[in-house]
Amino acid sequence: MSARIKPTVNNIISLWFSVDTPLRQYKIRLNPEIWGACQTINQNFNPPSKRKPVEQFKKNDKVAFAKAVQEQLERGKAY
Repeated sequence: MSARIKPTVNNIISLWFSVDTPLRQYKIRLNPEIWGACQTINQNFNPPSKRKPVEQFKKNDKVAFAKAVQEQLERGKAY
């Protein structure tokens, strides 16, 4: 079973916002670049709905977060 994931919006949302399970931890270990980008974006991310606790994020907040992660990953490839 391969847990390498493509950095799609849905995959990023699933990786970052899902419940912590052994499978999630396995995916994190196999996708350190995506996880690192998520951690970087999370430091200064301001959700569109202005809700701060991650548990209160709306769907559009999660999508905005995932798109910011995708942009971070693209910037990383440019170097």
